[in-house]
Order: sequence, then C-alpha cells, then structure tokens
Amino acid sequence: MNAAAIRIDDLAFRWRPDGPLCLTLDHLAVDAGKSLFLHGPSGAGKSTLLNLIGGVLLPERGRIEVFGQPLGQLSGAGRDAFRADHLGFVFQQFNLLPWLSVLDNVLLPCRFSRRRADRAGDPAVAAKRLLAALDLDATLAGVPAAELSVGQQQRVAAARALIGRPEILIADEPTSALDTARQDAFIDLLLAEAKAAGSTVVFVSHDERLAVHFDQKFALTAGVQP
Repeated sequence: MNAAAIRIDDLAFRWRPDGPLCLTLDHLAVDAGKSLFLHGPSGAGKSTLLNLIGGVLLPERGRIEVFGQPLGQLSGAGRDAFRADHLGFVFQQFNLLPWLSVLDNVLLPCRFSRRRADRAGDPAVAAKRLLAALDLDATLAGVPAAELSVGQQQRVAAARALIGRPEILIADEPTSALDTARQDAFIDLLLAEAKAAGSTVVFVSHDERLAVHFDQKFALTAGVQP
C-alpha cells in the first residue's frame, strides 16, 4: 500500500454540466492510519468531498486515489464494491434500518462484503465486542434500532462502520446532535476503535473546537480551495 491512504489532486466538481464549480481542490493527502478533521461552513462542499472519496460521485476533473486505486478507473459497480470492502461510513442521521435489531444493523456491511466478513472473523462476536467497546449495553442487541435513544443509535452506527476493520472510516457530522461532553467522549471512543483497527479517519464537522482530537486539520471554504 502507498503511504497515503487518500490522495486528491487537481479536483473540480460541479453538479450540472452547465452549472458553476461547487468544489475545487488542488491537493489533499491523508496518510494510512492517521485522522483528518475536515471543517468549513455550510455549502463549502464537505459532504460532497466525502462522496467523492467514497466513489459515490466522480469529479469533472482531477484524480482521487484510495490506497493507490484511482477511483475514476473503476466502473460504477466496481466503485460500489470497493466502497463496501474498504470504507466504513458514519452518517449525520446514522441511517440505521429502524425495523432491524441493533445486532443486525451492525452486521449489514458483512452481508454486502465478503472481505469485511472475513476480516471480522466471527461477525456476530466482532459486532458484540464493538458494541461493548462503544458503551452500548449487551441487552440491547436484539432491540429494534427505532427504540434506541439518539446516543445509542450513534454508537450502533459507529459499530456498523467499524466492523470488518475497513481501511478508511468516514464520519459526516456524527456528533451534531450531542452536547459538548458527549461529543468529546464519542470522538475518543471512535478514534480509539479506529486506531485499534488501523483505520484512517476522515471526520467532518462545522465545529472547529473538535479539531484537537485529530492528527490533521483541513478547512474547506465556499468556492475555490487552497
């Protein structure tokens, strides 16, 4: 593997062919095993950049490599498979399936990726260990996700992202609904689990105060980026 888990060069993206450029970026690199704090105001393109790193979107111009793989060289199905195998996502709204149990929600990545399942060893055991490490009571494993509190759902979403030790963990404003003390505690737990798995972390927030937890810091501003 290359030293850089993520490398972006000469990036430009617009939502419509005739629309304005909404994101440009000369260069960004994140080394394997490191954590990046990505911040900026609403409309700066933070979530768009995460979708580009995940291969959900493709840029108009530029090159995005994840562990040396240029995402633009993969087909749509190839990018989907690459994302399932190598990336874990924690979404702002968590995106749990409300009718599934806590345990089944955590196990979803292993159902979509044989690689993640193999790296988990025994997926059910790995899921329960992650839930315990993230301070979720074992008695909740069979409870539907819809019955959990916001804080509990957040921990389930983090466990789902971490199962199978994905090489890259992407978190999009996952602490926005929490108070300051709970934000700090959750980030510490998330980074500890990512470090144990050797995962590279890209964490997005508008709250620059949280940057102290991370190895690198990068600011996006509306329009042209440095």
